[in-house]
Amino acid sequence: MAFERTPTLDNLGEQLVHHAVQRFSGVGLAADRFALTLLVHPHNDDGCVVPLAWRGYASRGNAPFYPCSVVKVFIMAAVEAALVEGTLQNSPEIERAMCDMIRWSSNTATNYLIDHYTHTTGDTELPPDTMAQWAAARDRINGWLMSLRLQEFSGINISQKLMDDDRYGREAAFVKWGDENHHNRLTSDAAASMLARIMDGVMVNPEASARMALRLLRPRDATFSATPGAQINGYLAQRLPKSATVWSKAGWTGWTRDPRASYRRHDALHVSMPEGLRYTLAVFTEGETVSANDTVLPGIGEMAFDALSQAYPRGIAV
Repeated sequence: MAFERTPTLDNLGEQLVHHAVQRFSGVGLAADRFALTLLVHPHNDDGCVVPLAWRGYASRGNAPFYPCSVVKVFIMAAVEAALVEGTLQNSPEIERAMCDMIRWSSNTATNYLIDHYTHTTGDTELPPDTMAQWAAARDRINGWLMSLRLQEFSGINISQKLMDDDRYGREAAFVKWGDENHHNRLTSDAAASMLARIMDGVMVNPEASARMALRLLRPRDATFSATPGAQINGYLAQRLPKSATVWSKAGWTGWTRDPRASYRRHDALHVSMPEGLRYTLAVFTEGETVSANDTVLPGIGEMAFDALSQAYPRGIAV
């Protein structure tokens, strides 16, 4: 993944990971089931972010995880690209689904958008020849992602629908297509890169990035934070100061009756401070105990913010 390493961020990141595992090992955080990617966004003398000039740190950033609902950011970007290219026509229902997929993490909205993008539907079983055609059509969404030719996006998968429990019919067949695990698969590097590119205004195009950022914005008022599905409480932004503006997409699963897709808690967060600090942080965790714990990600989010605010109170100027 393309980011510049610095001694300050290397030390900050290593200390962050060390203290996180030390602090939360008793509630299920394990070094070999945890990944973190941190990107600091430099700004110029006018205070404007310099796109794609990130300074960063990653710990197990290329380790693959079942991504839960973090994958919805990638679905949103794919749909935005299709709208720009004219291969998909916008409508009030598509826009409503895009908003509900990101703001409230609706699986129904996500699956509706996947159907539109790939011109497939998930239903009863298909004969082998027809199923192969169906699988190829569903995989077109991965084709778009690979066309971006970004190293951190290689080897990941965004073609599966989002389920509240197990899969049936052609969806069950597709997730083990070719006797392999074809569940959605992301890394913290990929999640951080996608969110950072959106926030830098360079994913698809500036207008599409602005639309995506607006959907990802998380209000900081108590009413929104307490709303089910708000993805603040129990996640990276919970303990940040009220002066922080945050954009994020979290993901969580408990027991889904499929061990390959169960017990995960993730978040990808972008933070902007009035003083100039901007950063993107993606944290992936897995395990039954840590997935149920609502203090781990807020604690990591707070530790990262405190360390970055001390190291770069006005951000990084270039």
